[in-house]
Amino acid sequence: MKNAALGILLFTVASRLVRVAGRWDEWALHYATYNEATRNALLSGNIVEALTSWVGLHPPGYPLLHSVVSLVWPAPIVWLLISAGASVVTVWAMLRSHPRTVIPALVVATDPVQIHYAAEVNNYPLATMLLALAWMAHRRDHPVLLGVVTFLACWVHLICAVGVGLIAATSRYRYSLYAVMTGAGLLLAPEAIGIVMDEGSRKQPPLDLVLSLRDALDRFGPSWLVLLPLLVGSLHRSKEAGILWVGLVTVWASTVWAGFAAPHQFPYACFLGIPAAALIGASSASRHRLAVGVSGVLIIRGLFAGLSDGMAVSQVAQDQSRSRAIDVVLDRAVQGDAIILVRGPGPPDDDKRHTSSVLWRFSPFTEARPIRSDGRSTIEGHPFLIGGVRVYTFAHPRAAIGAIEGPRVFTILYDGAEQNPNLIPAHPSQGDWQSVGPDLWRATIGS
Repeated sequence: MKNAALGILLFTVASRLVRVAGRWDEWALHYATYNEATRNALLSGNIVEALTSWVGLHPPGYPLLHSVVSLVWPAPIVWLLISAGASVVTVWAMLRSHPRTVIPALVVATDPVQIHYAAEVNNYPLATMLLALAWMAHRRDHPVLLGVVTFLACWVHLICAVGVGLIAATSRYRYSLYAVMTGAGLLLAPEAIGIVMDEGSRKQPPLDLVLSLRDALDRFGPSWLVLLPLLVGSLHRSKEAGILWVGLVTVWASTVWAGFAAPHQFPYACFLGIPAAALIGASSASRHRLAVGVSGVLIIRGLFAGLSDGMAVSQVAQDQSRSRAIDVVLDRAVQGDAIILVRGPGPPDDDKRHTSSVLWRFSPFTEARPIRSDGRSTIEGHPFLIGGVRVYTFAHPRAAIGAIEGPRVFTILYDGAEQNPNLIPAHPSQGDWQSVGPDLWRATIGS
C-alpha cells in the first residue's frame, strides 16, 4: 500500500509539472488579468474592496490569493504551480481519506478532467483541493480543519461551498459548520445577490447534449463511460459519497439550465471527481478481480494523458530552435517597446489542449506585471510588462491592435493569424508585413 501510494503521488507530481509546462500560453496571461481589480485594490490600500469584490461569478478568494502572490513574486510560473500544487494536495487528501485502498486516489490522479484543469490560472484546482480536504477532514474526524475548509470554500467557489455543505449535512458538527457558512455567506452576500439578479450573468447558450457529450469524449476520452456503471452501482454502498455526487450533479445541471454556466465547459466536473472516486473505490473494495481491472483502466488512462501532454510539450521544446518572428523581434526590442502578439482564433478558451511555442520565448520565471488601464483588458490585449517590454496578446483581430502607442511597436501574426493579415487593423506608424518562418511581423518604420 505504501509503495502504491508513493507511486500515485509521484505520478501526480510528474503529470502536473508536465501540465504546467504546457499551460504557459496566452490564456495564462488572459486569466491573470481578470484579477487585476483585486490587485489594484491591494496596491491602493483598499483591503475591504479586495476582500469582497467578486470576479465575474466567482468569490474573492482566488483573486485575493493570486494578487497577494503576484505582489510578492509576479512570475507566471508561480500562478501555474499554485494550481498544480493544489491538484497534488487533492490526491494526497484522497489517500488520507481512504487509507485501506488506493483506488480513490488513483481515480483522481489519473482523471483526465483533473489533469486537464490542473495548471490553470483560475480557482478550480484550489476549490477541488478544498472539497477533497473537507472530505478527508470529515472521514478522519478533524472538526477544526473541516471548519476552516468550510469557511474558505465559500470564498473560493460557490459549487465547492455547496459540496462542503453536503458533507456537513452528514457530520455531527453540522450546526457549527452551517454557522461558519452563514458567517462567510453574510460577508459575501451583498455582491452575490447583485450578481444573481443581473440578467447579464445568465446569458450562456442552452444545452446541446449531443454536442457536449461529443466534446467531452474528444477531450477526456471514454474512460468515464467505462467507470460510470460502477459509480452508479455504488450509490448505495457509500451513501455520503452518493449524496455528494448526486447533489453536485444537480447543482451543475441547475447552473446550466439557469444560464449561469456554459454547457460546453467542464471544470465543474473536477468537483464531481471527489465523490466519484470514493464511489468507484467502494465498488471494488471487496472484489479483488474488479479492483485489478479498475486499476488497469486507471493506469492506462493516466499513461495516455501523460504521454499526450508530454508530446505536446516536446513539440513546444523542439520549436524553440526554429527561427520565428518572435525571435527577430526580441533581438531588436529594447526596454519600453511594445510587442503585439496576434494568434489565430483556434479553439475556445475552455479547451485546455492549446500550447504556445511563441509565448515560451518569454520565460515563465520572468516577472510579468499587469499594466494598469482604464479600459477592459479583454479588448486591450491583456497588457503585461515582461522583461521591460510591453506585451499584448490577442486571440482575435481588435481595433486596439492598431491603436497601441509607443516609440517602437512590433506586431506578430502566428498560429493561423498570419493567413489573414488583411483582417488586422492598420497601425499608423508601422510598415509592411515581413515573413519569418511560418509567421508575419511588422514594426514601426525605421525600427
